[in-house]
Amino acid sequence: SWWWLESPSFNKQYLIALGDRVSLVMCPTHLALNQEPSSSSSSSWTGGQCFIVPLPHCESFVGLDEEVWQEVHRFQQSLRNMFRREGREVLFLETVTRTSRGGGGGGGLGLQAKMAVIPVPRRVERDAPLFFKSALSEVAQEWGTHGQKPIVLNDKKTLRNAVPKGFPYFYIGWEGGGFVQMIENEDDGDDDDDNGGSVGMRASGG
Repeated sequence: SWWWLESPSFNKQYLIALGDRVSLVMCPTHLALNQEPSSSSSSSWTGGQCFIVPLPHCESFVGLDEEVWQEVHRFQQSLRNMFRREGREVLFLETVTRTSRGGGGGGGLGLQAKMAVIPVPRRVERDAPLFFKSALSEVAQEWGTHGQKPIVLNDKKTLRNAVPKGFPYFYIGWEGGGFVQMIENEDDGDDDDDNGGSVGMRASGG
């Protein structure tokens, strides 16, 4: 868990902000989604991808204590406000797999939870429900989710009350909504560093 402050492999140069229970960590360039600007919007997609990481050990955001979750929510809102000043919106992604909950395949303590922060052009956030519904249908076979529609989130049905603790899932959220897709099967090639990037790339057209 290189992204976790308590990990021996954590590199302090990646730390952006530190709260009481949550940190904000820069995403290394080689892990960031491809964010090449389109010809019609040359300055609207200029990076800024990072991770929200709880300080206490937890294998998923569903399993966070309430006070940690409240600080995560404050970080999310601050990030939205910051990127809106640049004319962008934010998507939040989390992938929880059996491998990540089992210490990366080596047993013992599971990998530390992290939530990817993806700044996007406003048009992408506006069309996110359509984009991600299509992207999730494309990965249905590898995730064993044929016939299972994504759980639609809103102000009342949230990540925290939509997913039972201990179950693998993929989460994509935007202000006021989002999807959760439960993961039944996992490809042997799944990489926890990807953090849903393959779905994100499909949705953004990358």
